[in-house]
Amino acid sequence: MAYGGRKRELEQREAEAPGTDWPVVVLSLVQASRYSVFIGVPTALWGAVLYAAMAVLGGLGLTPRRWLAAFLLAASGVGFSAYLTTLSLFVVGGACVYCLASGTIVVALLFVLLWRRPPARSRKSPLRPVRLASYGCLMAAATIVFAAFVFAAPSSGPPGYQSALARHLKQTGAIMYGAYW
Repeated sequence: MAYGGRKRELEQREAEAPGTDWPVVVLSLVQASRYSVFIGVPTALWGAVLYAAMAVLGGLGLTPRRWLAAFLLAASGVGFSAYLTTLSLFVVGGACVYCLASGTIVVALLFVLLWRRPPARSRKSPLRPVRLASYGCLMAAATIVFAAFVFAAPSSGPPGYQSALARHLKQTGAIMYGAYW
């Protein structure tokens, strides 16, 4: 993705979905939200680490054990992406096109992994379909619950844009004249 040039363009314009009031591309709004950083690290970097780990596993060859690790990483990525997309749409009020693209990619990786699933060699193999579905759902759910607890914790980081703006306006003695109908 050509991130550099398109980033500024997307920050400056807001496209809306036809027939709705929902902003589809609000990159600056999503980046300014408290959900853009997870455990002190930018959320996008977590995605890059996920893709790098899956690439390393794929590059080493997907033995059944490595395949299961890649599958669990992909399930975790799908859960985290679904959680963040839900937050983005319903809490922040917009969606980042790069976040949506990343979510689509991780879902596609999960389907490719399922399509290339190694055969289960025994009745107790974790690669059997029911066990695999259970492990994938548990991994996605655990990721969502962990993220919810992390994001529910009070933030001790620097104040957000709105707080800094409010302090600045108060210090400069700005007066707001407006109306609400």
